[in-house]
Amino acid sequence: MAKSTTLRTPLGRSVKIIEQGTGTPVVFLHSGVGSAGEWKQVFSLWPDGDRLIAIDAYRDGTGPGTAGRRDLDDYTDQVYAVADQVAGPVHLIGFSWGGATALRAAAVTPGLIASLTLVEPEAYALLRTENPGAYSQVRGLRDRCRAHIRAGRWHEAYAEFVDFYNGPGSFASWPSARREAFVQEQQSRADLWDVLFDDLLTAESLADVTAPVHLIEGSHTSAVDHAICAVLRRHLPDAEHTVIEGAGHMMPLTHPEPLTRALSHRISR
Repeated sequence: MAKSTTLRTPLGRSVKIIEQGTGTPVVFLHSGVGSAGEWKQVFSLWPDGDRLIAIDAYRDGTGPGTAGRRDLDDYTDQVYAVADQVAGPVHLIGFSWGGATALRAAAVTPGLIASLTLVEPEAYALLRTENPGAYSQVRGLRDRCRAHIRAGRWHEAYAEFVDFYNGPGSFASWPSARREAFVQEQQSRADLWDVLFDDLLTAESLADVTAPVHLIEGSHTSAVDHAICAVLRRHLPDAEHTVIEGAGHMMPLTHPEPLTRALSHRISR
């Protein structure tokens, strides 16, 4: 059964984790608009023999550090807290926004990472020089969302955001109560975009990633996510690459069975 624990980080902050099982430590990082709960289905399907640890990066919604001035290292600090807790290297799995954090951790502290799995990491900064067209597309999305937020149009901002990753009309198809709860939660995460465009992640920094890498993408994901995965495959030529057929970006929720098979098979090896 999964249990919740709060750890102290090296920077003197706290981070909530959800864990289950015993054995090899496998650490999971969620998306920017989600929580550790994104991994619930994957945890339920995972074979015995591993200690699964999901970091809940935003805890009570506040996030680490100072709002408006956070960077990726505020979140890698949470990964280091887990590595301290298990007293050894971890297999690190990062999805979406968590994938950008995982990349930063693997580049800065390679000795802590036994293996690195990236599930469509939103490392937008890599596109600035590697694919300016895709970079312009996602920057345009960011700027439109920011304009909506500045004008108090939170629903319009997140309708465009959700539809970008899940297809036109996705946000409108949610029940009203779900839309309201989602928008309410996201209002404390308005600095998310700044973290993902952070210059701490560059194509040159990928040379510092020495752990074995497994890159996973969905066959039906966005053009921007395909572009980021293409950049990573160019700069991490030895990375294993898996495509989850029929999956879009939110595959931990929509395609947990094939995703779990891909993740657990790699860790078991």
